[in-house]
Amino acid sequence: MNRSCYVSHHCPQCGGEVVFDQEATGTRCRYCGAGLMITGTGATWLNFLIKPIISVRETAHEVTCIAMKNGWKPPLLRSVLPFYFPFYRTTGHALKWVSGRKAGLDMDKTLQERLLTRPVDLMRPAHTDLSPGLFSPGYRVQSLHLFLATRENGGKMPFAPIQRDKESHSKKMEEDFFDGMPDPGLKVTEERRFRLWEKNSILFFPFSLVEVREGTNVRLMLIDTVGGGLIRQLKHEEMEKLLDNLGLKESRSPGETRLKLAPLICPECAGELDPDPLVHLRFCRSCAKGWEARRGVLQERECLWAGDPDSREDPSTIFLPFWLRRGKEKSLFIPAFNVRSPRLLFNLSARYYHADFPARPIPYHNRMSLKPFPVGLPPDGADEMADVVAGTGSKKPFPRKGTSQSLVLVPFRRMGPDLVGPRGLAVPISSLGVKI
Repeated sequence: MNRSCYVSHHCPQCGGEVVFDQEATGTRCRYCGAGLMITGTGATWLNFLIKPIISVRETAHEVTCIAMKNGWKPPLLRSVLPFYFPFYRTTGHALKWVSGRKAGLDMDKTLQERLLTRPVDLMRPAHTDLSPGLFSPGYRVQSLHLFLATRENGGKMPFAPIQRDKESHSKKMEEDFFDGMPDPGLKVTEERRFRLWEKNSILFFPFSLVEVREGTNVRLMLIDTVGGGLIRQLKHEEMEKLLDNLGLKESRSPGETRLKLAPLICPECAGELDPDPLVHLRFCRSCAKGWEARRGVLQERECLWAGDPDSREDPSTIFLPFWLRRGKEKSLFIPAFNVRSPRLLFNLSARYYHADFPARPIPYHNRMSLKPFPVGLPPDGADEMADVVAGTGSKKPFPRKGTSQSLVLVPFRRMGPDLVGPRGLAVPISSLGVKI
């Protein structure tokens, strides 16, 4: 449900380049074939960079094209200084629950509820001494190839220092996160806002400071070295301040990132785990135990099922994973499988929030034959959705303190609309006697 992009790193087994989706939790090395676990993706403020496509040698051609486009005299290139400029990037989903009455002359004045959703991918400058003249580089970041911002990937290009602190950016995002929400079509009497699956990172974008002589005039230009083109012209004072910033010792590199790749091997039996990139819990192919990455290592998660011996034999049955949070007196269920939109996940969560699935341990002789739908939503994401369900007044809040969280595999009958994926989703099998 989040929009992402591709990142490069190195395989810890053979050292080859591994390219994976920014939202991925696992991958496979294309050189040695090792299954790899991606850790650190849940941490905030990871550093990424985009390498320049236009080299210093090719800058003269870009400058000539810019001059012809603007009707300037043929310029003489005097100097080119490539550097990285930092942007804060925030991604996630904005949800707004509103209650109100229809506007206009309609006689129906009963209260109506709407859930508005919007995917968020915002970028804001993290350096203040030089304004890039735009909120973001003007690209869909998802279409670009990112690299981890390390000394090796950064090369000799200096980094403009980060001057806007993270706290001020987060405060700015409190309002910007909900800009552009769709019109509910109601005269709103109450609204509640939720920020889901929010992730922050720092993206270093490559620019070049170019000085040219055009007749008797000297122009200072800020050039985009990914797609080419003039971003804006600079004043001499701006150039001096930028050079001072790039001369700082800390501008040479943003430091190492916490993103790591580790072998995907079952800690129990050393069997291979599925390197599916969008799975948050993996079942061992040998011992069938469920493992997930927590604090950079694989830890076992309790896996239960709501099945019976006959349910797995029916070809129309599919086992869908739910996160179960259990307290002393109550429990709640949140879907753990990926769906096509946060709105649909909310609807399913509200429906099964207090479902009474008869969860119990999976018999060992049934573990190997179960093929559950992939677990696409992490447990902390399920907790966030539970807060939304409770916060909209649909259900009572569920305290997390003193509770445990498990994964439950629930058999559903394949029929009805395509809500989950190509396999479809219908209702729990009748033999469970589920109360909703």
